[in-house]
Amino acid sequence: MGLFGKKKAPLPRREVVWGHCYDDDLLDAAEAELLEGKLNAAVTVLVDSRDNAESRSLRLSRLGHRLVGSADEIAELAARHRDPELMLLAGDAYIGEAWAIRGGGWASSVGEDRAKMFLTTLEKARGPLMTAAEMLPDDATPWAQMLTMGMGLGLDRSEQDAIWAETVKRAPTLYPAHWTRLQVVAEKWYGSHAEMSDFALYTVQNAPEGDPVTAILVVAYFEVLIQAKVRRGSNPLAMGREMFKKVNSQLTIASNRWMFEERPHPRKFEAHNYFAAALSLAGNADLAFVHLFGMNDMLSSRPWDIYADDPEEEYQRMVQKYWPRELTR
Repeated sequence: MGLFGKKKAPLPRREVVWGHCYDDDLLDAAEAELLEGKLNAAVTVLVDSRDNAESRSLRLSRLGHRLVGSADEIAELAARHRDPELMLLAGDAYIGEAWAIRGGGWASSVGEDRAKMFLTTLEKARGPLMTAAEMLPDDATPWAQMLTMGMGLGLDRSEQDAIWAETVKRAPTLYPAHWTRLQVVAEKWYGSHAEMSDFALYTVQNAPEGDPVTAILVVAYFEVLIQAKVRRGSNPLAMGREMFKKVNSQLTIASNRWMFEERPHPRKFEAHNYFAAALSLAGNADLAFVHLFGMNDMLSSRPWDIYADDPEEEYQRMVQKYWPRELTR
């Protein structure tokens, strides 16, 4: 309420950018050319990021997604030219095709025929990814992709652990690899809530200052919320508020470890989305604003869609609640 009980005037709605939580002009250009059927730029931007696993992994995930449905063709081209970037693109495209076949539901909801097709398609990713790893032995990217492949194939835990070890040996804080590893050690796959929590806390404690990989702690708590939502069928918004208020001190430590000396990072907008949602639910006004501001209006569906029917409206609501009236940006 304002002076004499008058309500504060609402802030203007933010103009949201959907599904583009990164700032990479070269990737945008390569993606545009790929949509026109031109592969050269996609290969070039992957080559240019060989010394930056974070950018390379992000670029691969975006470009490989555009090649879903063409994986066999890319794999043949990769074999013909013995090109490691094409091998990566083929592997990622196979992974995308496999998960498109499987769908996003629980394993119990996937029919037998679809499950077999999923596994057959996913297995096709192994050859190109292993070849890419052999051709560029210092590259963490094919190993990070094999984490996703192995999880879907149901490789035993020792195999998963071995792939993880190879990944972090090459890129100790690789954000997407930590995200996948969190899924592996979660209860719904190979581990438990306790193991997932331990992994997330260990990640925060050992993260270099300025690295958004600390957001993995927030991802872990949202995984707990997903499980609770499925099992209890109760209000995820109320559960989220209760849970995140209890762990506000942990969220603060994780946020501060990143933001104290924030460095340029291709996943920063994605990480800001997670922190903004969690700290808003926790009622931590100061840090909620820091991360809402840090999002730069780049909105991802996760984690907002875990507890809100309309992620954009939830984001706008949090802006109204936590954005200072004197700041117009």
